[in-house]
Amino acid sequence: MTERLGVDVGGVIIDRVNDAEDTSFFGDRYLETTEVPGVFAALRTLANARFGGEVYLVSKCGRRVQERTLEWLAHHDFYAATGISPEHVHFCRKRADKAGVCSELGITHFVDDRLEVLSYLHDVPHRYLFQPSPEEVRQFAQFLPHVRQVASWAELLQALGCASTVGPGPR
Repeated sequence: MTERLGVDVGGVIIDRVNDAEDTSFFGDRYLETTEVPGVFAALRTLANARFGGEVYLVSKCGRRVQERTLEWLAHHDFYAATGISPEHVHFCRKRADKAGVCSELGITHFVDDRLEVLSYLHDVPHRYLFQPSPEEVRQFAQFLPHVRQVASWAELLQALGCASTVGPGPR
């Protein structure tokens, strides 16, 4: 069975630390929103080594945020920096719909910052909860036994058995 990695975008690739700033992804300066520290190098390692090009982005959002996401990825030279193909970017409109996308793609590993989303991914054997909101974790705590929590991209690389070349800083 081919291993395939699915990765959420907001809070996993695009950093939520900007949400309280004027560079919020939902403000006028959304292209200035920063990436999560270490994400570009980690995804490059995972795409080139562990998953052999089988890395996919799966994001839940509306049309406006979808357009901004695609602009952000291009603006930050995401595809060249990570080795992930633009054809491997998928969007859905509801959180629960990520399960169908993952099933269609044959995703075996998924990284999301929302425990609710991971609760829907019954067919994905390896689920990673990335820097979650404590409030959301309390709300969906019954699903914690089915996920592994990780606090950084370096920790995720370690969990996936990859040597970490990811530091705390940007690319």
